[in-house]
Amino acid sequence: MNGEHVEVVKQGADALKEWRDVHPDITLDLEGADFTGLDLSSARLRGANLKGANLSGAKLSRATFAEASLASANLSDADLGNVSFARADLSDADLTNTNLFWADLKWAQLEKATLRQSRAVRASFMNAEMMGADLSQSTMLEVDLRNANLSGAIFRNCNMNGADLSRAVMDGTNFSLAMIRDSMWIMADMRNAILEGASLHRSDMNMAKYDETTRFPEGFDPENTGWKDVIE
Repeated sequence: MNGEHVEVVKQGADALKEWRDVHPDITLDLEGADFTGLDLSSARLRGANLKGANLSGAKLSRATFAEASLASANLSDADLGNVSFARADLSDADLTNTNLFWADLKWAQLEKATLRQSRAVRASFMNAEMMGADLSQSTMLEVDLRNANLSGAIFRNCNMNGADLSRAVMDGTNFSLAMIRDSMWIMADMRNAILEGASLHRSDMNMAKYDETTRFPEGFDPENTGWKDVIE
């Protein structure tokens, strides 16, 4: 952690912008820093080292964390609306009860991250690595999960109506009791996925892959919805 960097950030987005304009090539070292509850809306934190930092309850709407390292950071209860986490490392991070409306998490690393009870309406997780992430009880209306790796992730009791999961990999993903109506599953890989108790009405599942390990809702017939049985 660099004390000067921490103090600059604590002064807010405008002071940080001025510092960035003078020091465009310096990587902010904010590892382990405490920014609890601060207003850092629109802050430019691209590429910053925020490993293990505490940003719980912070106001971070429209901030840029693209390519930043936030591994094991605490972002619980933070306002992350319209935030860019593109290609950021959020592995093992805590995003419990966050507002992620319209957030950009394309290509982000979210392995084993916790996003329980988050609100990620229309957020983009396209191409994200989300293995083992916990998104239980989250609201994820119209989220973009195309090409994401969701292996082992937990979406239990989520509201994911209108989500696009086309070409996503969901080996062992738990969607039990989730609402996933009016969604897209085109060419998704659902082998070993858990869908027991999930609501899948009016969803496009053309060419989605499944096998004998896929656990469907009671009475659901995958062959009538365009799923492709994969025989190894």
